[in-house]
Amino acid sequence: MKTLSISNNDLQLLKAIRPFMSGKSQELLDLMLTTIDIFRPEQPDQKVNFDALNTLLTMVHESVQSKKYNQVIEVDEYEPVPEQQSNNIENLLNILAEKESKDD
Repeated sequence: MKTLSISNNDLQLLKAIRPFMSGKSQELLDLMLTTIDIFRPEQPDQKVNFDALNTLLTMVHESVQSKKYNQVIEVDEYEPVPEQQSNNIENLLNILAEKESKDD
């Protein structure tokens, strides 16, 4: 069963230019070629290439796992607290500490 009209020469050309692509483009090309392979079974009596399907699912799972553990947390730039405000906070904490020690 032939479901795609992409020739083997076209696929070989894509594989040949792969090393000259950026990392993200290589990943996308790998996903695309694996997806195409799913619908190009090795045996004519099969409709789906299960090895390619398994490979695609593994690729997607690994991608999700790597994104899960490599999340970037964006933090706004640190703004220093003015010295007057810092002194006010320190004085307030000292007053609260004194009041609490008197209550005990």
